[in-house]
Amino acid sequence: MKRAPHKKAEFQSRTEVSDGAGNYVSAWGPTQFTRWCGIHYLRGSESVMASRLTGKRPVILTVRSDEQTASITPDMRCLIDGEAFNIREKPRPTEDRVWLEFLAESGVADG
Repeated sequence: MKRAPHKKAEFQSRTEVSDGAGNYVSAWGPTQFTRWCGIHYLRGSESVMASRLTGKRPVILTVRSDEQTASITPDMRCLIDGEAFNIREKPRPTEDRVWLEFLAESGVADG
């Protein structure tokens, strides 16, 4: 099996920020942590092909399991080479429990 390329990923959560007019709006907060991750681009299935027609890029991301990566949720996103990936599922451990894998998607609403 071909090994996925490793990239640096910045993980972010939503936060409430003032809009300057006395209101608070939801925005992506500062980077909570950075990790190296493997990125495996999905292709071939019918749903993946349909996603590609709409400009979405589904991927499986793999990170080393630790206290911070165990806190990843679908409410977060990660930035890889300036591209935003919305996290679509809670990470699941690999059989050896050393790594966590999860589905993420770019090219979707980032708000």
